[in-house]
Formats: sequence, structure tokens, C-alpha cells
Amino acid sequence: MKLAVLLQQAYGAAGAKLIRRTLANSGKGNEVSVNSRGKIVRAFFGFCDIRNFTDLTEVLQSDVMKVVNTVAQYVHKAVTDSSGFPNKNIGDAFLLVWKPSGALANGNGVQETADDALRSYIRMILEVARSTRLKKCAKTKAIQERLPGYRVKMGFGLHFGWAVEGAIGTSTKIDASYLSPHVNMSSRLEGATKQYGVEILFSEEVYHLLSPEVGELCRMVDRVTVKGSIRPLCLYTYDVPACASDGGPLPDIEADRISDAEMSSTEFFMRVQPGTDVEFRCKFKAALAHYLGGELGAQRNWTLAEKELNECLQIVPNDGPSRAILNYMMATRNKWVPEGHEKWEGFRPLDEK
Repeated sequence: MKLAVLLQQAYGAAGAKLIRRTLANSGKGNEVSVNSRGKIVRAFFGFCDIRNFTDLTEVLQSDVMKVVNTVAQYVHKAVTDSSGFPNKNIGDAFLLVWKPSGALANGNGVQETADDALRSYIRMILEVARSTRLKKCAKTKAIQERLPGYRVKMGFGLHFGWAVEGAIGTSTKIDASYLSPHVNMSSRLEGATKQYGVEILFSEEVYHLLSPEVGELCRMVDRVTVKGSIRPLCLYTYDVPACASDGGPLPDIEADRISDAEMSSTEFFMRVQPGTDVEFRCKFKAALAHYLGGELGAQRNWTLAEKELNECLQIVPNDGPSRAILNYMMATRNKWVPEGHEKWEGFRPLDEK
């Protein structure tokens, strides 16, 4: 029994079938076959990592394992409570997967999974922020000298698409995981959270699968092309609220309930509203529309977009997406001004990989 538990922990959900096939074929030889075909699956792929991990490792040395495993407890519990599963622990990063139950033709099933995946991200962020153990670690003298004001934070990317699920490696070392550009996309989105100053970035593929009620709480932050693709991709975020004890709008009594796995996602999103209000999100949406200028960029008005984005920063001074777009417009002003002088197609290349 202990061996079975260890195998499940080592391989994760993706390796369950691999373990069963190996046990079934145990009489046919001692080696695990790595020449079998993989299986095409469609799923939500999430990638998240711990910020400033190099600094943490250099300061904490061997004690950094305590930080990683504390974070892992929050990540793994939140994803499994939301019908997903952790696939890989990669040092300071985690690959997470949510596979919609039943046939993909069942729209409600996919919608529910999309809401659950986003919900688990929000829960992870709030639990990590409220963790007494992580706060104590972050406040140590050595860390504060290296990173003044540091708190343990994470970045999250989420994308939906196909991937090949199967055994990767040799008879010496084997992993059960996923191969796909869609898996890579979730990693690129996580990397871009730093550029936009947000904790979560997800693709339009995810956004269009969310329930209408949850989708209304999100906001589009840009349209970009990423490395390896020429197709413009709309990026979205959810403005995760800080708890009242940290100066945010989320009452601590509500934050105490975010770990309740029995709470429906509908109730969760009613309780954990975005940290920005409707008025702000509408103002930002208008500014984004003037910046992008429609699907082909023909209606862009960067003069008005700049004015509106500065108004957004007056409301939320630390808004990352507003600042990111303003910085881009200022950096490329000579190229695109006067408006209409050079063709703007309504998107830009994303600097992050």
C-alpha cells in the first residue's frame, strides 16, 4: 500500500495509466516501455512560480526547501480541491492541469472547469499572502536586507488547448507529463505577468470558456503575439483583492472561507470580488479600445488612450496593465506618431518568451 501511494505521488494523475500498464505487463519483462504512443487530451494548463527565487535560495540556502514545500502545500491542495491535479514540481515552479470531465461537447462541464481553475489560482494567491509561516520567513533580517519589503509572491499563467499525454524519458528515468505548444503558452503567460504587473494572466481561449458571471469580473489587458506564433492573442487578468488586514478590500472573515472546498464556485466569486470596481474596469476597457483601435487597429487613438490610462492610474496608482501600455506607447511614440503615419495592426509583439 505504501508503495502504491509513493508511486501515485511520484507520477501524479498523468502517470496513473502508465503505472497500470506497467503492472499489467510485468510478466513481459522488467523494463517500462517508452515507445508507446501518447494520448491527445484537451485541458487547461497552468504554470506558476515563486517570485525572486534566486535571491531566496542564495539567502536561505538549504532552508529554501521549507519555503518551496509550504507553497507547494497551498498549490497542490487548491488545485486538487478544484478538480485539477499537479503534474510537475520544477524547483520554484509548478505545472498544473485541469481536464474537463465527460465529453468536451458538454459546455457546462468545460465552463465549470474553467471557473474552477481560475478560482484555484485566486485561492493560492490569497493563501500564500496570508500564510503565517511564509510571512515569518519573508521578514527575516537577511531577506529584508537583500529584498526590502519582500513578501512571498507568485505569478500564474493559464491556457486551454490540446497536448500529448504520455511517458517521457528512458528506462533509466521516466516522467508522465504533457507535450504541446499549449503547455508552453501557459509558461509564457506566467512570464508576462511581470511585464504587466499582475499575478494572473490567461488567454482568450480560457476567457471564452468561463461562465458569463465570472467573465464579467475579468478584464482584457492587451492583444499580443508571442514567440513562435503570428496569431494575435488577447490577454486577460483577474484583479485579485488583498485582504483587509493587508490594506485591501476583502474582509478577513471572507478570506477565512476561501479554503472551503465545499463552497461552490458561484458563491466563491460572489464573495471574492475583484480588487478593482466596475467603474475602473469600464474606464480601462475604453482606454484599451482606443489603444488597440479595433481588430485591425484602424480606429486607434493613442492620444485619447494616453489620457484615459493616466486617469486609470489616478484611481489605481499601481495598476500594472495601465502602466505597461503607457510605457509601450511612450517607447514607440516616434514610430506610430502622427497617428495613421505607419500601419498599426491592433496588436504588438510580447517581449517576454
